[in-house]
Amino acid sequence: MPLLKVNIHRENKLTLEQRREALELGRLGEQMATKYLDDNGYTILERNYRKGHLEIDIIALDPHSEFNAPYSDKKGMGDLVIIEVKTRSYDTLLQPENAVDHKKRLNLIRLGNQYVRSHGRKENVRLDVIAIVKGENGVELKHIKNAFNVMQF
Repeated sequence: MPLLKVNIHRENKLTLEQRREALELGRLGEQMATKYLDDNGYTILERNYRKGHLEIDIIALDPHSEFNAPYSDKKGMGDLVIIEVKTRSYDTLLQPENAVDHKKRLNLIRLGNQYVRSHGRKENVRLDVIAIVKGENGVELKHIKNAFNVMQF
């Protein structure tokens, strides 16, 4: 008896209008994240830093980081923070921070390393996620410091 072929891959085709709305929501999220970071004493070094097809949403300096490694000779320098911003509307099932998958993490690490080398940065490097959910009753912003660790890879 022949086997039935079943397509288990979900069609993920967005209309042009849905793509525009998603891009606008993403831009709004990055603007909100930038304002939040600025209001909390961060210095924004780069927005939408790109090399080839890779991108880092925000690169910032956190001058009062509590995440400086205790064994580091870089105490007092603050942290160079690579930040991925994920924005979702309230009606999605997946929390924004869960959308930073393994491949995206590896790409952030690769591009972050390239940025550090090419700009001669000496600070400790931290990888954060800012998750934003836009709902009917406003916006919720969650800053996840040290969201993942290079040592995980």
